[in-house]
Amino acid sequence: METTDFKKAWKTFEIIALIFILLSILLILYFVRELLTPFIIAFVIVFFLNPIVDYMEGEGINRTLAVVTLIILGVFVLLIIWKLIWPTLQGEVNNFKDNAPVYIDRIQAGLNRTIDLLEKNISIIPKGTLGKALQQKINGFSSGMGDVGSLIKIVKGLMTALIIIPFVVFFLLKDGRKIKKMLIAYVPNKYFETFLVLFHKIDQQISNYIRGQLIDSFIVGLLAIIGLYLSGVKYSFFMGAVLGIVNIIPFIGPLTGLVFGILLILIDTGSTVHLIKFIGVYFCIRMLDDIIVSPLALSRSVHVHTLMVIIVIMLGGFLHGILGMLLAVPLYCSIKVTFQTLYKGLIEYGNW
Repeated sequence: METTDFKKAWKTFEIIALIFILLSILLILYFVRELLTPFIIAFVIVFFLNPIVDYMEGEGINRTLAVVTLIILGVFVLLIIWKLIWPTLQGEVNNFKDNAPVYIDRIQAGLNRTIDLLEKNISIIPKGTLGKALQQKINGFSSGMGDVGSLIKIVKGLMTALIIIPFVVFFLLKDGRKIKKMLIAYVPNKYFETFLVLFHKIDQQISNYIRGQLIDSFIVGLLAIIGLYLSGVKYSFFMGAVLGIVNIIPFIGPLTGLVFGILLILIDTGSTVHLIKFIGVYFCIRMLDDIIVSPLALSRSVHVHTLMVIIVIMLGGFLHGILGMLLAVPLYCSIKVTFQTLYKGLIEYGNW
């Protein structure tokens, strides 16, 4: 009897220890999150390209040659897209940057009118409180935009990322299987099958989600640029690019793109015609995406309840900005799969 109780207590201790280790790893990753950004981007690229490299290797091409060929081809395609789109996009971005002070003044004027209306009709709000807080926020935003130190820091970060990312992508695509085998080699034999299944499921969860989201967002962005340009909407390339980028984030991204487009048109020209055209193009793209593009691109992606998706995306954004929002769902699913697999393999099946 005492032996049975001891085994149960030891099993409970091991479960708690495993949870503690996983939480400790997540905590460490949080504290070094700024250093991890280039590696996270590299991992996203690797998960997207790895199936193509596997296919090329399966067709008899040397894996190293396949990786080098794919990277060179990818850079070449990106340069072509850059050459075709960048001149127009750069003009729109420069135009937007030149008009930014005017836009900020218009936004401030609109917010001031709203604040005055609120302070007149809601007696519990002291006069000038909201206006003072708003002015402090705007001053902080304006000074942040003109902070040379911040700009230098951003440029340094980009240069470091451009150096690190290609090397990490190359070696992970080339030696990814060797790294997995090396990690699995440290797993005791009685846990080998469980951890092999676990690695496979995590790889599926992350790679399917990332590939699906990137393909879906690229198509949405391309359709948005074409639709807005043909409709004659100002900043068509800029707004289309933003719609494509934010579409990577489920649920919140598309709504953010809609709000951004509406606000940009309102503070730029206030044209009702352009606003109707933008909303029409947006909802046509959303219909195409929901009916055709998204089911094809995300057919093998993760399936999580909408409320949970929103919660983990908000948490990911709080912890690590845009990248955190992008990776929040697959990481949540990976953690969920980890606990499910370990529970089944190590507890239910008696392999603990």
